[in-house]
Amino acid sequence: MAKHNPYRTNTGIHIEWFTVKRSTVYTLAFSILGLVGAAAWGYRQVYGPREEVIAVAPPEVSDSSARFLDLDGVVKVRKAGTYEWINATMAMTLSRDDTIRTSSDSQARVSLFDGTEYLVKPDSILVIEEASEDPETKAKVVAVKLTAGQVNLKTPSGNAEGSRSDLATPTTEATFDQDTSADVRFDSSTGVSGFTVFSGRTDLKAGDSRVTLGSSQTVDVRADSTFTNIIELPGVPVLVTPANLSVVPVTPTTEFRWREVEGARKYHVLLDRSPYFRDPILESTVPNLSILHHGLGAGTYYWQVTAIDAENRRGAPSQFAKFTMTSRAVSADTAPPELTVFKPTVSLDGLVTVTGRTDAGAFVTVDRGLGDDRVQVKGDGSFIYYFQVRETGRHPVVVKARKRDGGGVAEKTVYAEIGTEEGD
Repeated sequence: MAKHNPYRTNTGIHIEWFTVKRSTVYTLAFSILGLVGAAAWGYRQVYGPREEVIAVAPPEVSDSSARFLDLDGVVKVRKAGTYEWINATMAMTLSRDDTIRTSSDSQARVSLFDGTEYLVKPDSILVIEEASEDPETKAKVVAVKLTAGQVNLKTPSGNAEGSRSDLATPTTEATFDQDTSADVRFDSSTGVSGFTVFSGRTDLKAGDSRVTLGSSQTVDVRADSTFTNIIELPGVPVLVTPANLSVVPVTPTTEFRWREVEGARKYHVLLDRSPYFRDPILESTVPNLSILHHGLGAGTYYWQVTAIDAENRRGAPSQFAKFTMTSRAVSADTAPPELTVFKPTVSLDGLVTVTGRTDAGAFVTVDRGLGDDRVQVKGDGSFIYYFQVRETGRHPVVVKARKRDGGGVAEKTVYAEIGTEEGD
C-alpha cells in the first residue's frame, strides 16, 4: 500500500511550501515604497510644475571712476594694489585706492563721477578713497585723502539727498556741502592742516572737536587735533572787464576793472596765458579797482583778482575770466543773441534752478555775486544752472549770452526768492 504524501493533491499537482520571515516581508515592502516614491519625485521634477525661486540679494553699491580734466607737467599715478608710479595720461581712469602725486613743477585737475573737482597743486599727494553710488537712492559718495600738499576743490549741486563729498588729512575729516568751493592743505613737516571755504559750507572733525566753516572763513588744525580761531576773510572780487569769454580788439592799452570788496584794502591781480597762472604776464598789487597793461598781442588770456584786508589776509581769488584779443575788427554793434531766462525755482532746502534759452552755440554765463560762471548750452540753445542759497532774501542772478565771434551781449536779471513773501 502506497504511503500518503501530504504535498501531493488529488489533481496530481505537486506543491512545495516554504516559510518567509516577517522582517524580510517588511524590508521588501519598504524597498518597494521607496522605489515608488523616488519614481514619483523624478516624474515631478521632469514633468511637474516648477516653482520660481527668487534670490534676494542685498543692494550693492557700485564703484565709479574718476578722470583727469587737465594735466600740467609730469603727474604720477600709483594704481591700487601696485607699487609702481606711472605717468598720468588724459585717457587714464582712476578708481578707489589710486594715488595721484604731483612734483614741484606740475599739477592736475581731477573730476570724480559725482561732479566734484580737485585741483591738485604742486608737491601734493591725493588718494581716492571712495567713489560710489547707491543704486536704490542714487546718493553719490566720494572721499579722498590729502597726505601732503594742497588742493582746491569745488563740489557740484543737484545730487540726490544723502550725497557727500568728503576729504581727510592725517589729522582732520571734512564733509563739504553741495556747491562749495574750498582750499585744503596739509604740511607733512608740521602736521598742520588748513581749511579755507570760499563759498558754501564745510563741517570739520578733529579728535573730539567739531567746527563748521562758512563762506570766506578759514581755520587751521594743529598736529594735536586742536583748532585755531576761525578767521573771517575778505570777499571774492567780481570781474567787470574784460568779461569772461569776451572777444576784444588789440589796442595799445588794455584796462582791467573789478568791483569793490567790503573790507579790502588792496587787490592782487594776475594775468596769464594759462588758467593755472604759473607764468604771469602781469602780477601786481594795487589799492584801486582797475589796472592798465600795455602791449597785449592777439591771443587768449586769463585773469583773476584776489582781495587783501588790512591784516594782509587774502580772500578767495575770483573765478578767472578768459578773453581773446583779436586783430580782426570786432563790431560792438553786432546784434546780441536772443536770450530768455525764466523765473528761478527754489526747493525747500534752498536749491535754486535757473533755466533759459538762447541761440545755439552762444556762450552763457551766470553771475550770482561771485563772478561769471560758465554754463553749458545744449544743442537746442536751452541751458540749466543750479546753485545753493541758505540766506533768506531776494537774490539777483545775472545771466549773459554772447556769440562766439564777439559783438553785443544779451543780459537778463532774475531773482531767487528765499523766505520772502513772494518766495513763500
